[in-house]
Amino acid sequence: MILKRGVKIQLLAFLLITVVGVSVVAVRYVGLGRSALGREYTAYVDLTDSGGVFTNAEVTYRGVEVGRVGPIELTDTGIRVRLKLRTGKKIPFDGTVAVVGNRSAVGEQYIDLQPTKKPDASGDVPGPYLGDGGRYDTIAKENTRLPVGTAELLRNVDNLVSSVNPRHLRTIVDELQRAFNGSAADLQAILDDTDRLLKTAEEAYPDTRDLLNNGRTVLDTQRSQGGHIRRFARNLNVLTGQLRKDDPALRKTLDATVPFTAETSRLIDDLSPTLPVLLANMTTTGQIMTSRIAGLRSLFILYPVTLAGAFTVTPDDGTQHLGLVLNLDSPEPCTRGYEHVKKRWPQRTGHEEPRLDVGCKEPKDSEKVVRGSRNIPTQDRQPFPKVPPGATNGAGFPEGGAKRPADGGDSGDTGDAGDSGDAGAGPAAAPTTNGGVTTVSGNSLYVPVSSGSVELAGYDPSTGAVYGPDGTRYLLGYTGGQQRLLGDASWKMLLLGPLAR
Repeated sequence: MILKRGVKIQLLAFLLITVVGVSVVAVRYVGLGRSALGREYTAYVDLTDSGGVFTNAEVTYRGVEVGRVGPIELTDTGIRVRLKLRTGKKIPFDGTVAVVGNRSAVGEQYIDLQPTKKPDASGDVPGPYLGDGGRYDTIAKENTRLPVGTAELLRNVDNLVSSVNPRHLRTIVDELQRAFNGSAADLQAILDDTDRLLKTAEEAYPDTRDLLNNGRTVLDTQRSQGGHIRRFARNLNVLTGQLRKDDPALRKTLDATVPFTAETSRLIDDLSPTLPVLLANMTTTGQIMTSRIAGLRSLFILYPVTLAGAFTVTPDDGTQHLGLVLNLDSPEPCTRGYEHVKKRWPQRTGHEEPRLDVGCKEPKDSEKVVRGSRNIPTQDRQPFPKVPPGATNGAGFPEGGAKRPADGGDSGDTGDAGDSGDAGAGPAAAPTTNGGVTTVSGNSLYVPVSSGSVELAGYDPSTGAVYGPDGTRYLLGYTGGQQRLLGDASWKMLLLGPLAR
């Protein structure tokens, strides 16, 4: 039979493919020729027992296959297993443990090489490595682990089963039956909820991963701040120790707080009729001080200089050094704006109505009468406090004080000031009139109001006058006699008196 030329070519190609395939399988999987090709190196493991391992079994390193088991030889103290490892797989010698493990319950043992050293930043464990020659070729017995034998496992299981009392086991089974009887729906709901929980956890895995990564940052920060945290804890320990030491004193202070609070409450209750009035008057005082901040600032600056200069008058030499400087016409008086005003000579002592339609017409930057009325602060330069409507309502003349009718007569009495006033205080003296201003008791003044209503109410800090609820204007003095006129409210003159000056 003569083969055609095409059939010969096909048979030749099939033969070539078969040879190449067999060669690849023999070299790559069976391991034939690896030593000749330099693709493997040899290492040894000393064991006290084979543990079921066999030739051509798999050898893994950290769970990845790196070679096969070679021939197994008997020694005086056990067996020696040759390991054929692929070149390029660096397995550290120090700390590596050879474990004979089982892939399943029915056998199929293999050798797993497990390193105990942690890899460096590059992911490799530092050497020396297996196969470097000499003592680095063999893993000693003390670094090997064998699986539990089947016979020993069965004996342990038998001992475990025998240790259980059948009656107790029957009780456990009965109790489990009672516990889960009729709860199939609940168990199914638990399983379903668990499945949904796992799905939710899987969906939230990116956020969970970011949380764990950020948690590392927090932990690193706490580790870097460990010294400060320890110092804080130490100081807190000292503080709590001091509080523990001072516990009796603290308890005594807290016990004394209760009666102190009660006394304070009674004091406030006793002052409740007059305390609001005092606070309102202090508000008025604060408003006046607010409008005079610039002057107060100048006073505080000049007062130390003036006080220091006063000592130059008495230099402690038994004499006083005084000087007199006449600054006549310095600065010059203002005459512009008074051209048509008749001069009033000192000899004319009679009452004359002042002209309010004239004043200095010099510009503000003039050197004449720099402290004149033309330089008074304006609202935009020096805002004065405005008393809101009703803020001092009722702060007029006290009940029982002296009042006079609007016509300026002297009818009526001075009020019932003797209820709580001085025992020896008699009635107010008769009023005397001088220039249209009526003086009562030589201390309290009032000016009648011609119209039936006034625009202001309460206390006017610019004139020192007090307006009553009926519109009557009072000017209180400060040289004594307030008790006779004001009665229990005479203490208010402690605030109003200095302001009236």
